[in-house]
Amino acid sequence: MMWLVAIVLLLSATPAAAQRFEITPFASAGYSTSGGIDRKADGVQDIDVNAGFTWGGQGAYFVSDHIGFEVMWTRQSTAATMTTASGSARLFDMRVDQVLGDVVYQLGKARASLRPFVFGGLGTAFLSAGEFATETKLAWTAGVGIKWFPVPRVGARAHLRYKPTRLNESSSNICDPFGFCQTSLQQLEFAGGLVLRF
Repeated sequence: MMWLVAIVLLLSATPAAAQRFEITPFASAGYSTSGGIDRKADGVQDIDVNAGFTWGGQGAYFVSDHIGFEVMWTRQSTAATMTTASGSARLFDMRVDQVLGDVVYQLGKARASLRPFVFGGLGTAFLSAGEFATETKLAWTAGVGIKWFPVPRVGARAHLRYKPTRLNESSSNICDPFGFCQTSLQQLEFAGGLVLRF
């Protein structure tokens, strides 16, 4: 708790003109929707990466009052589930990590307490599941959000983002466990967290 007090005191001593960095330190938490696999084999109704809790962090540097560059890392612990006419079965537990670089555009005035923003970028998704080798896939993201600063240097953010991951490898053990041809994993994420400005 003392480290949080120290950070708030340090931030309160920083001049407003120097506030170009923002971090959301492992306090960004939210929910990712389930993602269906695009194509399936005969007899298979659905293959899904289940919905679940998502957490991570962001760091951004703003080159102006409106434009910034952000690095985002998120993790979702989930499972792959298959549904047929006779029922559903959990295929395996898995984890989806994403590391993304985004361009952020903030609306409104620099000193406004509410700052809507939009963002988009590219990166990598890492799919891990037990005994399978980790798979690395192309990922991209686009989203909208809002930041609220009740005091100049400490606030909160919430965002909604679309976060598809390209799969399209028939040889993959994780993305293609039984020979299904799969193209992409499409999910939405709702998340929020603390924001510190430097």
